Amino acid sequence: MSITFREIISQKSWNNYEDYIAEGIREYSNELSKDISEGRKHKKDIREFIETNFEIKRIPSDLETETNLLSTGEVVGIDGTIATHKTITGTMAQIGIVAVNYMNEKIQHSYFISEAKYKEDIKDVTEYLFSHEFANKVVSTPVLRAALQVKEREVGLDDKFRNRYKIYHGPLIPFEMLANPGRAELKILDVTVEILEKIIANKKCFSIVSRSQNDAYIRIGLSLNPGEYLQLKKSVGLEILEDRTLLKDKDRWREEDFLKVNNFINQRAMKIKVGVIRISQRPYVFHAHEEIFDLAARIISRDAMFQKEKGFPLLVDYADNLCSTYFKASDFNKIIEYQLASEGEFLSEMSEETLRQK
Repeated sequence: MSITFREIISQKSWNNYEDYIAEGIREYSNELSKDISEGRKHKKDIREFIETNFEIKRIPSDLETETNLLSTGEVVGIDGTIATHKTITGTMAQIGIVAVNYMNEKIQHSYFISEAKYKEDIKDVTEYLFSHEFANKVVSTPVLRAALQVKEREVGLDDKFRNRYKIYHGPLIPFEMLANPGRAELKILDVTVEILEKIIANKKCFSIVSRSQNDAYIRIGLSLNPGEYLQLKKSVGLEILEDRTLLKDKDRWREEDFLKVNNFINQRAMKIKVGVIRISQRPYVFHAHEEIFDLAARIISRDAMFQKEKGFPLLVDYADNLCSTYFKASDFNKIIEYQLASEGEFLSEMSEETLRQK
């Protein structure tokens, strides 16, 4: 298909509000109805394609083993949350992690990160200003994402839950943990690759992806019947290699980091397989070690039956809800804002968007 950007921005337009009200909403509805109809036609073709090219597996009706694993606390749901507050002195962040099972055994860890801490000893004014430029930030958004993901995985490997099955929320091997975020001197990969190797070696870690970036996987999943799953012909390692944005520009890597990531992908990440599962109306992508792939699918399925309409593992939702209860972003921000107000710096530190909120 050949299409230009000019064609994209010229699809539909209305030059006044009255025309938009008269025509726009009807146009949106008609377009969506047509898209849904086309999607249903493709669904049949996709089903024929996957029946030819994949082994479609059905979740067995007898899930007594998986029920026992869940009910006796042998499966743990893990999720994390992050709240950030940007001040003139630098970003502050709160990371909260919860791991929980159906025996209500919990780990609740919280972490505080302050960018200003790494600027306290700077005496030279020019150097101090230089440290606040975007390219020189120590605690950037990608760095904070990597920190959250590392802490989530550390909790799953805690002695309390090391030998249990762990369901993580999101990709088991997040792209961000291998993308070498931040400045070279932070040596982030020394930490991220080490914890990912431990996750894979543990073999009892798997994950459910609530919002897959790959729409093709979701289209495959919508062609499955409820209670079916399949293993794609890709490992997470192969997916990462095919994403040319990671290792394409070798010049931006230190040689030792490039080799570290390459070796990890080829020797470890290939063991993590990608699956698509459909319990109810909506399909989900999941990642699991090749040795427990089918067991992971059965555990996910059994746990999702506790909320069958949604078709998503309840244990992961439970961990997510606890995160929102224990580590609310609004509570963190209120603490920071109160202290700023106490110091007489609230109006100078708060963003215009924050002050505009009603």
